[in-house]
Amino acid sequence: MVNKEIVESRVMDAPVDAVWRVITTIRDAASVLRGVERIEVVAGDDGPDGYAVGLRWKETRKILGRSGTEEMEVTDVEPGRSTRITAESGGIVYTTTFELQKIGPKTRVVVRFSGITPPDASVVTRGMVALFGGLGTLATGAGLRRDLEDIEKAAAGRLTEMAGGITPTNGEGTTPESAAAAQG
Repeated sequence: MVNKEIVESRVMDAPVDAVWRVITTIRDAASVLRGVERIEVVAGDDGPDGYAVGLRWKETRKILGRSGTEEMEVTDVEPGRSTRITAESGGIVYTTTFELQKIGPKTRVVVRFSGITPPDASVVTRGMVALFGGLGTLATGAGLRRDLEDIEKAAAGRLTEMAGGITPTNGEGTTPESAAAAQG
């Protein structure tokens, strides 16, 4: 049974290929997405050229003040158009789908998040979903909106690529670290 689907969208001031690259370069997620603390690729080849069904990683996120790690897996890819990522936790299967649509020089990104409680889920699992579903929906929606904002910033070139990944800049082409070093 689908508990709830949360849908968020954003028109990004960046071309589809730049947005796709940010979404599919998993190893850089902790540098791009404010909510992600750590990424560990477990199986598959990361990056736009290697992003494919079967890519798996452990993602540590901070949600509602607590850190949690889930294993994610790419389960569907239409390069440059859409991808579906799944995770399982506590007997619930979570699915996140990103859909990209070109709008002139911009890109509309629609992200859909859903949780499916299997019919054979325990009474405790079903009870937790019923009890915390509303709070989880609010937190998830806010997190998705924040992720979309961060993806746009990265794809629009407000980040500078560095050898170790993607590093945020201050809008003047310097990183927070290089600005601090120059001052002190």
